[in-house]
Amino acid sequence: MHRLLLPALILFASPALAQYNPPDPSGLEGILVERYYVADANDASDTDGSSDLDAGEVTYRVYADLKAGYKLITVGGFPGHDISFSSTTTFFYNDDRGEAWAADINDIHLNKNSVAIDSWLTIGAASDAHWGVPKDEDTDGSILTGNDGGSTGTPMLVNTDPLAGIPLTQADGLLAGTPPGILSVGTAPTIFNDINGSSYSSDNFAWSSNIGNIEGPTPSNKILLGQFTTDGTFTFCLNLWVRIPDSLVCNDPNCHEILEYYATIIPSDTIGGGYNADNKFSLPWLCFDSSSEQVDCLGVPGGSALPGTPCDDGNGDTVNDTYDSNCVCLGEDCEGVPGGSALPGSPCDDGDPNTVNDTWQTGCVCTGAVGLDEITGGNVLVTVHPNPVLDGFSVGIQGAEGQRASFELRTALGQLVVARDLGVIGERWNGRIDLQDAASGIYFLEVVHGGTREVKRVVKR
Repeated sequence: MHRLLLPALILFASPALAQYNPPDPSGLEGILVERYYVADANDASDTDGSSDLDAGEVTYRVYADLKAGYKLITVGGFPGHDISFSSTTTFFYNDDRGEAWAADINDIHLNKNSVAIDSWLTIGAASDAHWGVPKDEDTDGSILTGNDGGSTGTPMLVNTDPLAGIPLTQADGLLAGTPPGILSVGTAPTIFNDINGSSYSSDNFAWSSNIGNIEGPTPSNKILLGQFTTDGTFTFCLNLWVRIPDSLVCNDPNCHEILEYYATIIPSDTIGGGYNADNKFSLPWLCFDSSSEQVDCLGVPGGSALPGTPCDDGNGDTVNDTYDSNCVCLGEDCEGVPGGSALPGSPCDDGDPNTVNDTWQTGCVCTGAVGLDEITGGNVLVTVHPNPVLDGFSVGIQGAEGQRASFELRTALGQLVVARDLGVIGERWNGRIDLQDAASGIYFLEVVHGGTREVKRVVKR
């Protein structure tokens, strides 16, 4: 049983010699709602964890985002200030190894069936041996890649739905450590350990960590409050108490050490004004409704990675990469076409009738070779292999025995890449030219033997 006496949560520091200033409400910078995962058909087919998980169910994680140095005291429902969680369907409940509190989940069970997307409440913990952090702050990779597949043996939690952002196979938001347990008071919700749980509201239930006021495990100071999996519309309203940093505590008898954040301010909160009211705040994002959220292209509700915003398509030959209307990151090719194929190494038209083999070069310059095409040298055989080239190619000269030979390799613009005097050669000469560090494009190899010139066209990919 988790028990909590609220006054015991409020820890006062020794008075500091500072002048009183009204509290700054920005100690709570926001409530972050992260789309953690979207279940697919493989997940839904499992019966070990539950037969109640459906494809398309979304797992949300909710964090309190505090300024550096601020600490979370408690979360809950207080007289006149209800706390609520609800779904228009039900919350997913893993009846195998799931728990109503994250700190009660044995970490060795996280890879069992759907345990890792169970619904629960917490203060920081995601298991008894892991802190919960946003996936983009997860620095130790994923431990969920070894999921046992539940009743079917088919790997679970591997869906890469873009609406969930970073896949759990890359980052699972589980940071190894020793997170706190829970103290609670009042009537705890049963919706997270009941297969039919759908809504909860209370003005006499609160929970806190069992180690006192805490900060988040990473410098961003985000503290996980709960995980909620549902295929319905997810809503909540929260109330939080936050302690200011010790450096801001002052010796004025009216100096507040606690900031109180309520989903709704009531008249009794502000009656009389002044010192009795200036530490109580209501912020719009203390309530959330998934039906009105805007999820960005990385799966973050309210995030900034929206269609039309910059991204990186991973191709160094494209420019102006942006997300399209389907959240696909596309860059413009050399003709300004998003996702187009006119990239360096592909054909183009430089508009000059006196050039041949026009090709896009690095930097999207279309160039052709001026008056230079392949020339053969009579009975002498010059070979180039392989062609096209990845990192280098071999050159063979046969039938020029007793002749003096040399070669030059130039770009399509005539720039010299390499030149070599071979002297008088025998019946056959073989050599290799390294292009590993050369740019993609068209090159021309000019071989001179016995006063005869022979040109080979070489393509570097």
